Amino acid sequence: MAVTKIHGIKTTVDKAIEYICNPDKTDQNLYISSFACSPETAALDFKYTLDHTHDCRDPHNTNKAFHLIQAFSPGEVSYEEAHQIGKEFADRLLEGKYSYVLTTHTDKGHVHNH
Repeated sequence: MAVTKIHGIKTTVDKAIEYICNPDKTDQNLYISSFACSPETAALDFKYTLDHTHDCRDPHNTNKAFHLIQAFSPGEVSYEEAHQIGKEFADRLLEGKYSYVLTTHTDKGHVHNH
């Protein structure tokens, strides 16, 4: 069974996107998908959305984006299955209301999505 964690991104979204889309981690970009944005411009897209929707007057609202990590036990799923599960999870969770970039990392002993 997958373990899912969520972290708020409070500093730089572009560094998070750069990390999750690293070709060395995604089998040379084979396992990258997105919804309502392009992975290449997602950091700019997310910043534009934030600038036009974020209430800067609320000091408690410091998240610029959210980073979800979905990890599977070794041998539990293939890379393709993990990626499909990740897309289904993101689509169900976000209900088509928010853009996202989804990647499946292949560089560790276990399959995991960002």
